[in-house]
Amino acid sequence: MNLTPHFKLDEMTRTSTGLVNAPGRTAQAALVALCVEILEPLRAALGAPVRITSGFRSPEVNAAIGGSPTSAHMLGLAADIKSTAGDAAHILRVLHQLDLDELDQAIGYAPAQGGHVHVGLSRPGRAPRRQFLWRDGAGYRPWSPR
Repeated sequence: MNLTPHFKLDEMTRTSTGLVNAPGRTAQAALVALCVEILEPLRAALGAPVRITSGFRSPEVNAAIGGSPTSAHMLGLAADIKSTAGDAAHILRVLHQLDLDELDQAIGYAPAQGGHVHVGLSRPGRAPRRQFLWRDGAGYRPWSPR
């Protein structure tokens, strides 16, 4: 099932844990919003596909992979991504330039931490934080373009 022209439900729910990972109606609607508000504009700006490395996670899947107990992934509000268009720092720069109204958080992970970017929408009823962070061996720190 397509959520948007370039993103499918199966790629947003894929897991290697062998556990059931099916979003309910609310989480599926959140995944559509995530694709419409962040992933499709990012894909267009990058001019290349965006690969989902982790999208929706059921509480069981989230626990199995050691995810945060408050992870936005469990609500369908976050995805971890990569792209052939560039590394995590490049993707963060593009996201920053896009200045997306609904972007809550973007976290770039250094290659040693997976080399991906976590993107998320704000939780219902909360204003987007518009937070950009970088994660490396020293932990999380604020990020801004150079």
